[in-house]
Amino acid sequence: MKKIICCALCAGLMMTSCEDMMDLDNGRVAYDEQHRIDNPNDSIYSVMGILALMQQVADRVVLMGELRADLMTVDGRYASTDLQNVESMTYAKDNPYAADRDFYAIINNCNYILQRMDTSLVEGQTKVILPEYAQVKTLRAYAYWQLALICGRVSYRTEPLLSSPMSSYDDDKQQLTLDALAPVLIAELEPLVGVRPLDYGSVDGWNSSEFFLPARMLLADLYLYSNRYDEAAQTYYDLILQRRLNVSSSYANTWTTVGRTALNDHNRQAFRNEIVTRQVFDSDLRSLHSQLCKLTYSDEPALLPATHFTTWMQQRTHFHTDNGQAISRYFTGDLRGMAEMSTGKLTAQAFGPVDKAQIAGAKSSQLVVTKYFNNLEGSTVDPLAQRTLRSLPLLRPTTVYLRFAEAINRAGYPTAAFAVLKYGLSNQTLNDTLRVDSNEVKRWRPYLDFRASLFDGNVGTAARGLGLGVRWDKEQYVIPEAVDTVDYVERAILDEMAAENCFEGNRFFDLLCASRHRHDHPALMAELISRKYSDAAAARLWLEQKLRQILQQ
Repeated sequence: MKKIICCALCAGLMMTSCEDMMDLDNGRVAYDEQHRIDNPNDSIYSVMGILALMQQVADRVVLMGELRADLMTVDGRYASTDLQNVESMTYAKDNPYAADRDFYAIINNCNYILQRMDTSLVEGQTKVILPEYAQVKTLRAYAYWQLALICGRVSYRTEPLLSSPMSSYDDDKQQLTLDALAPVLIAELEPLVGVRPLDYGSVDGWNSSEFFLPARMLLADLYLYSNRYDEAAQTYYDLILQRRLNVSSSYANTWTTVGRTALNDHNRQAFRNEIVTRQVFDSDLRSLHSQLCKLTYSDEPALLPATHFTTWMQQRTHFHTDNGQAISRYFTGDLRGMAEMSTGKLTAQAFGPVDKAQIAGAKSSQLVVTKYFNNLEGSTVDPLAQRTLRSLPLLRPTTVYLRFAEAINRAGYPTAAFAVLKYGLSNQTLNDTLRVDSNEVKRWRPYLDFRASLFDGNVGTAARGLGLGVRWDKEQYVIPEAVDTVDYVERAILDEMAAENCFEGNRFFDLLCASRHRHDHPALMAELISRKYSDAAAARLWLEQKLRQILQQ
């Protein structure tokens, strides 16, 4: 991967040397203004070069997505001032986790490539460079959107700066807020959804098709943010169908016996193996890698799981089934967080105690984020310093399904949305009036077509931690009578997003979307984030003010 990326930057971005190209602190980006990208090799190198630049912002996307939300917090004894300022939303432009420089470097390189790509090149009936063009445009949109989520507004340019300081972006007087940027990016992405996805085969042991971000996903997210629910639902559904995505029980955490002496802990593998798009790092220990494990898994962890979150996860009801036909036992605890054996031993999944064999000096009573540690490369007997986190998921199938559920809930199909959580969408589920309201089925939309056999094995996302028996529960995991159904289901979806996708960088955006569906935005965000503070009522007041400042609303 390292060699490919180095060649990609050299050949595709036309800078002077690999060292200069990877050094984004030189303040300038120099290009060969005459270079045209008019052959497939150049276009491949160009895309891979952008992916290399994306490594620079991978960690901060996760941290800005989680630390400003409700599932992650800082340990004030060990966290840097920069991290503490991110959580309190008092970060300045020069905070390394909020700096825009690397994002604009990605954008500027994309602009250069897009300006010079010859998309008219045809071999037979195929426009051979069009897929690379579409992916670069999608990555530019992604960089713009992530930067806007961090800074609240961006300097929007489609022309590259040639030999100009990157600070020129900051000099722009006209900048777009999130609300102004969304329709611009939607217009850019809509023509790209039908372009053939990229796949270069196996690269450094990875499936290269997972390197690339589907334009459909980002477009659907922008529709959802803009409260265009039917369009969001249809676009998520199209991606589900195109990529043949399902929610499999293969990644469920379940007890193997009613005595809770052994655990099938497959959900931790979903972070590494159940992937639509991932950010990949080089296998060389000397290369750039994610620092998320270092920040979370040590005897001095800077970042911690929020106490209210770990407590809630440990108190949820688990519906165990022995025979796959009925609930056999009720236990306590969502097993995607942490499992407590009958002996009292705690087995870490997304969070839990540290492994004393790895960190002897850590406090055994403290719960830390273990999601990254569980997915390190190398043998578990290797010293921690020799194990790396070589990939971070940008998109997983459950992310698509849960946002699809959010869209159809707001589009007027709340019981179908709840079925995504409890039963899994399939032809059988949608035709069962005890599971999905028949009035919703009568108002059938194309995005509710789950008749294909692909979906027969779908399970509810909740089954992955609350037990495969959850589908038979009639008392607890249900929509209560006499409630605002849409509101109840939306909050249940947010709970599922937390349990299934915690610490993956999505939380701030997920809270933002749900909050924007309501007339009192950002009140819901402030309400949920305030739960991680000791004085939640006071925190809620200042959080509303901070969120309005950050979101420029």
